[in-house]
Amino acid sequence: MKMQRSPLSLWERVRVRAGSAKSAHLLRFSELPPSPPAPLPKGEGRLWVHALCLFLACMIMAGIAARAEEPPKKAKETPPQKNSDKDFEGLGFSIQPKEGGRGRTSLFGLVGEGYKFVYVFDRSGSMGGEGRESLKLVKAELIKSLEHLDTVHQFQIVFYNERVVVFNPTGTPGRLAFATDENKQRAARFLDSITATGGTDHEEALRTAIRLRPDVIFFLTDADDPKLSEAQLAKIRSTAAGTIINTIEFGPGAKPDGPSFLEALARQNGGHYVYIDISKYKAEK
Repeated sequence: MKMQRSPLSLWERVRVRAGSAKSAHLLRFSELPPSPPAPLPKGEGRLWVHALCLFLACMIMAGIAARAEEPPKKAKETPPQKNSDKDFEGLGFSIQPKEGGRGRTSLFGLVGEGYKFVYVFDRSGSMGGEGRESLKLVKAELIKSLEHLDTVHQFQIVFYNERVVVFNPTGTPGRLAFATDENKQRAARFLDSITATGGTDHEEALRTAIRLRPDVIFFLTDADDPKLSEAQLAKIRSTAAGTIINTIEFGPGAKPDGPSFLEALARQNGGHYVYIDISKYKAEK
């Protein structure tokens, strides 16, 4: 019984052919399969991986240490720029306020608090009565009132007879001015240009002031005709929408009997009313 021989492996067949060949170069090199790489001893591959990781970690730590030893670079210092009040005028804020809070000022004893103030003064012919100098007294009191305002506060001055004349230091109408020293000096020059003449239109002057949306309005007049009606007072109250209106009534003697529309105007708009006897006020001054 013949025994079957197991088939030769590829490497065994190569060795047989190589032994029977007359010279090694007779074998075609292309017939030889690539030699398998010799396996690393067990555990040696992991050691190489750990060694490589340790080396990289050392390099990273050395780089961090080198950077930490470098002195920090100084940032280039930029000199502070100085700005004048003119640079900020009309931009909605002021610089270096002395107190920075709500303003508190007064006019003929009536006090107002807030950030925005509007002064509305009658300049009709009756306000300049000979020997009374009402308008001159008003101007002097206004200058004192403005002195209590800081640069963070705003103000406006409205004089009126049949028409309205508004203080306009910036050249742009319908705006409030910050209470800077420069604007206060401009206001004094503006007052010098005002004279008493003409008739009276109280309502238009008040509408002009309310459109500026101030916190407080100081409204001064001798309450000459035409007086404000109940309908006009109601309209002013609805458009004022929270603006406080303080009223000052000028007169040559004792307060006239009966209610004054100025009392109603102040009461309906959260303000106060005062009557000024011009002759007595001048004597006390």
